[in-house]
Parts: sequence; structure tokens; C-alpha cells
Amino acid sequence: MTSRATPSLRISRLVVQNFRTFHGPTEIPLASPGGAADEVAVFHGGNGSGKSNALAALELFFRAAITWLLHPGPKDTLVVGWGFEGAYSGLVVSSRDWPPGVREPLRIEVQLENGQARYAVRLTPVGNQCSISMEGEGDDGKDWASLVNLLDAPHGPGSRPLFRLDARRREHRLGVNSRPRSDAPESPLSNSLAQRLLDLATSLDPLDTERWRAFTQLISRFKTLSGREVNILRMPDGGADLRFEIRGKQILRVSELSSGEQQVVALCAAVLTSRAAIVAIEEPEISLDPTYQELLRDVLREQVRSGLVDQIILESHVPIFDGPEVVRFSRSPEGATSVERQPSDLVGADLRERARARGAEDQWVTPEGYTKLPKIMLDNLGLQAGGYLWFLRSEEKGRWEAWTAPELDKMLGFPGTDETK
Repeated sequence: MTSRATPSLRISRLVVQNFRTFHGPTEIPLASPGGAADEVAVFHGGNGSGKSNALAALELFFRAAITWLLHPGPKDTLVVGWGFEGAYSGLVVSSRDWPPGVREPLRIEVQLENGQARYAVRLTPVGNQCSISMEGEGDDGKDWASLVNLLDAPHGPGSRPLFRLDARRREHRLGVNSRPRSDAPESPLSNSLAQRLLDLATSLDPLDTERWRAFTQLISRFKTLSGREVNILRMPDGGADLRFEIRGKQILRVSELSSGEQQVVALCAAVLTSRAAIVAIEEPEISLDPTYQELLRDVLREQVRSGLVDQIILESHVPIFDGPEVVRFSRSPEGATSVERQPSDLVGADLRERARARGAEDQWVTPEGYTKLPKIMLDNLGLQAGGYLWFLRSEEKGRWEAWTAPELDKMLGFPGTDETK
């Protein structure tokens, strides 16, 4: 894809207050101290720790900001009733977004990497109504006209600031007017997503054609889908569906692929047709084996570096998508979310090669699932937030022993030293 010259909507910092599990002002850092904003930010944490609520807060920020910026009249407070629905922005004002028993102002602040400007939306309950206001600080922090252009169409007409995909449910489960076809299982693509792919494939716009070509090229990089021609057809019921063909041998609809292959197709299609500055995906690892997870990770990073999207945010429970640092979420006994940016637990390639040469096997352990260890063991190993644990059979004792990565690294030593003998 060709890189764009449009302003970046990449976010370096998000602060959430009085929203669902976020009680006091809670900072969600999307950049290292003094560093650039993450191209791909990764959220980790247990179930119910607040990861999805952070994405919902970001979505609420954009919807409320667009509603406030585009409402006619002077730029002051906008008052709406509970249940208000913005026809254009999709904003829905609901009292359920506040923590239980809290009616203080709900505030969401976003800091953009481009220009270091900070913007915040504030929703304040007032009787049976809610007031919406907005504030800006920093470089061009109150240039509302520029902000309208940036948020309303960050990548040109028809684009949007944020696209959020829940890979656990796949987009097709959120679609409407979906009905089974008599000659094949129901497509895993939603009607809207299939239509967007059809529009790309049949468009005369060179940029749309390039997106369709990029989609088919991405699909071909996944081993079990390579060598197949990808086409999209309009169906008799007015919808559209993909087909994967090995000429003269086999034609499969997307619904006839394996669950992992369907997941790859749906994720690649969603990212390439979203026309969003920021793409957020919840649990992209679902149905994918480790090899496909690694390839999907590389594919997503390439879309940022190619200029297709400005930033990707992943909510994941596996370490494969991690960069040098990750954002970790936890929740207190009182139900409040806390957030901390930490180095990831990625294991160096050199250590992995030496460890496996000695017959060691690694396993990711977490407090809440997957390979689960007792709390006292996690505390002793320093793996309260999860991490790699290596298992190696002792030559002397003949039994399996567990090692943390630093312990194993020290035990194995460096190549060429006496410790490796």
C-alpha cells in the first residue's frame, strides 16, 4: 500500500475517569517514556480486568467528540437526554457507563503524538439529562476546525477514526438480516464486510483496487490458503461471498474453510476495508495456531508501516503479539481497574535456541488460566503477571525441573563457555 501524507491519529496516552471499571483518573500509556507512540499497542490482563472497557472508552471519546464538534451553534456545553443516540456519530448516552453509585463527571482524555495536543471529553449527569463538553490543550489544542477534519475523516471521505473488531464473536455475529443459504453454511463474513470487499473488487478507483489486491496477497501468505485464487461473487439473495479456487480441482466458499482460515480471512478483510486510522482487535489469537498467530502479527505491523492505518491496538492473552513493552491491566478487590506499562516477557532468540538444543520446552503461564500455577509458586517465581516457564529434564536427577528464563539463561551460560558443557 502507498503511504499517506495525511496527519497521524496515533495516540500516545489515554486517561479515563469514572467510566465502568475506571474510577479515579487512570492513565493508559501507549508510548514509552520520552519515546514515540506504539505502532502496535498490546493490552494484557485477566478476564474482567478492564481491557475491553479501555477500548470502549476510546470509542466513546471519538463518538462524543464528533457529536460535540459537529453540533450547530457556539462551542459550549451540549445537553442531551439519557438514551440520546447520535445519528451520525453513533454516540449513545447511557447511565450504565458510570461505575455503580457514581454520578461525578465522566472524563476521557486523549493525547495525540502528532503535535502533542491533548483533548478531553466530559459527560456530566444533570438530573434526567447529561451535558457533553470538550476541552483542548497544547499545540493547536483548540483548533476545532482542524480537529473536525482529523476526526471526521482522518483518511479522506468515508473514513473513520476508530474501527473496533471483537474477534471472539467475529463481525458476522453482529450483522443484521443474515440468513442461511440453502446450498452452503452461513458465511462467517457479515453482510456489511462482504459488501465492502465486493465494492473494493469492483471499484474503478485505483486505491480501492490496490486494497483488494493487498487483501488477496495477504491471504496467500497463509500456507493453507496459498495457491488459491480469491474471488468475490454477488449472491442471488443480494449479498456477496468469497470463493477460494484451485483451478480445475476445487472451489471452496469461505464458510467451508477451517475455523482458523475463516478467522484469518475475516481479520484481514476487516483491517483492509475498515478505512480507519486506528484499528482495535480483541483477542486476535482465537482459532489460530502459533504459526498463524506469528504471521498475523507480522501482517498487522506491516499495515501500519505501509500507511494503511496509523495505529493498531490488540487485546490479547498470548505473548506472541508483544513488542518490547506491553500495557498490563489488573482489577482491585473493590472492582477498580489499574494499568501499568511493563517490559514484555519475550524470550531472546539466542536463549530459545540454546534451551531447545538442550531439550528444554517453554510454556506461557498466567495467574488466571492456560498453564495455571498455584499463587505461592507464581509469587516465588516472580510470575504474578504471567511469563515464560522453561521445563528441562535434569541429567543428574532424571526428573523434570522448572526454570524461569533468567535462571535458565544463567544455568546454560553463553555459547563457548565452560558452563555450556
